[in-house]
Amino acid sequence: MVNFWNHIVETNTFNFIIMVVIFVIIFQKINISKIIQKIQEGVANAINNAQKEKQNADKALKDAKKTVKNTDAEIEENINTAKKNAKNLASEIKKYSDEQISHLRENIGRVVSAEEKKLSSKLQQGTIVESINLARENIINKLAEDPKLHEKLIEESIKELDKIC
Repeated sequence: MVNFWNHIVETNTFNFIIMVVIFVIIFQKINISKIIQKIQEGVANAINNAQKEKQNADKALKDAKKTVKNTDAEIEENINTAKKNAKNLASEIKKYSDEQISHLRENIGRVVSAEEKKLSSKLQQGTIVESINLARENIINKLAEDPKLHEKLIEESIKELDKIC
């Protein structure tokens, strides 16, 4: 029997049976079915989460497409509104500028007219003063040349005064 036992221990069959027994014991202790079930549940959850994320992404894509779809029209509308506002603003600025230019021209006209009157008045006063001075010098020169002229002028002045009274 010892030989038989030695023969069994030395053969691969015995080693294979021992290995199978060890695997059975290990599998019973480890509970591989639970591990596989957990892995399956994890994969199923990952698939469900991926599907939910895909649905959310599809919804976000649709929303983005709707937003982008109207963007060109909104941009064109904003550009048209900006052009209208710019035209109105330019018109208002031109109107205001024209009014200011008109007021400035009126004021300049008044100032120039007033300055012309002042200058004309000063020139007239200067001319009058010069005329009086020239007349005085002329009378003095004439009287110096002809002393009898003095008496004649006095007589004429008296006659004119008599006529008035």
